Amino acid sequence: MLPPDYSLLTRTDLEMTAVDGVVDSLESCIQVSSPENPGYYWGNYLLLPGAPEADRLQSWVDLFRDRFQSYCEVEHVLLRWDGAALAPQAQARARALGMTEDSGPGMVATQLIDPQLIEPGNQHVEIRPLDFEREFDQIEQLNQQCDPNESSGSPEYRLFKERMRQSWRKRQRAGMVTWWGVFFDEVLVGQCGFVFCSDRLGRYQAVETHPDFRRRGVCSALISTVGQDALGRGGCRALLLGADGEGPALGLYRRLGFKTDTNQRALLLGGDSMVVRLEVAADHAEVRSLVQAAFEGVEEVQLIDQMRDQPGVLSLVAVRSGSILGHALFTPVTSDAAGSNFQPAVALGPIAVRPSQQRQGCGSALIRGGLDRCRDQGMGAAFVLGDPEYYSRFGWRPAQQRQLHCQWPLARDAFQVLELSEGGLDGWQGKVNYAPAFDRF
Repeated sequence: MLPPDYSLLTRTDLEMTAVDGVVDSLESCIQVSSPENPGYYWGNYLLLPGAPEADRLQSWVDLFRDRFQSYCEVEHVLLRWDGAALAPQAQARARALGMTEDSGPGMVATQLIDPQLIEPGNQHVEIRPLDFEREFDQIEQLNQQCDPNESSGSPEYRLFKERMRQSWRKRQRAGMVTWWGVFFDEVLVGQCGFVFCSDRLGRYQAVETHPDFRRRGVCSALISTVGQDALGRGGCRALLLGADGEGPALGLYRRLGFKTDTNQRALLLGGDSMVVRLEVAADHAEVRSLVQAAFEGVEEVQLIDQMRDQPGVLSLVAVRSGSILGHALFTPVTSDAAGSNFQPAVALGPIAVRPSQQRQGCGSALIRGGLDRCRDQGMGAAFVLGDPEYYSRFGWRPAQQRQLHCQWPLARDAFQVLELSEGGLDGWQGKVNYAPAFDRF
């Protein structure tokens, strides 16, 4: 039976899933299944009464596999709960089992603060409910434009997204969801679903803004307009949404009046593998957020913004299941004393991983994926400034052994070099020059 202290957001999760899925109360937990979308992690899981203990983790995994064995396409294991994080012993046990952690705040508001107006320029702006059937092509197109992983991801991920949009359609046809959009000159640039649930609760679904129209007030205006309508004409007593605790929109939600009600937490085993790919414009907001969280400052964010579009720069993201987990930047370097026939070289850094995903292989995947791309592009060497104990595992060695140094005199032991091709450092000597943007450090 569902404990009475489960969060409002989790209760609406169950209510929404029941429209096109199955919610089954077991003796020790709740099984939530989405047979029509078996690749949807947050639609196929066991909802636990609290954070699992270390000595019970394996039994929860076994129960999941036993309960979902009839769903042959469910290749993951997901355990969910509300509230407290894993105890250290349980966290260590989860990692030993190969599980990764995920979490996000469930947020609630009973009134919203009016946001600043959209900056339309010379464009006409309209916010209105959408005709889901007639305008579905625009809804689908915007959803694809907001998720670069759909075009570059695996066939399984693309199938998951198609099935997710069909789920939206079913809920809309059932009268549960109203879809809203923001138009600039009749072009859909922002959208979200709004679900009317029992107990006069309402929640947002799939809030997104076209990458070219972000940071212009589109999302704030959309959330405020939809929420004011739901609290007024819709009769809702509270507005709910699930946020990415390390994502770029968290501050926006708080400024509008949302507060954290609880933290939804999960352990994932299996599922999609991590993919390292080139960063695209639609990634920029999420990258800024994770880099700022990883470094607890904005200088690295400003550096990446300044460098990412410069010639010879390689900007990479590590992605799993549509979420960006990490980012790495490789930038060209030069040497004052290098000969005319020397091979080009790059420097790694900054590299950042979401705090919740650190020490789980993301940084290593970014480094190895980046070095492979650098070799393919004909780079002769890669430099890095960092912990020698960590970077030596990838083959980096002290640069001073090759009579090379950088502009930061206190970094002698930390400045390292990795030869990427035979003779890759021929002609390199003396000072290695980073791009001028690095002078701020």
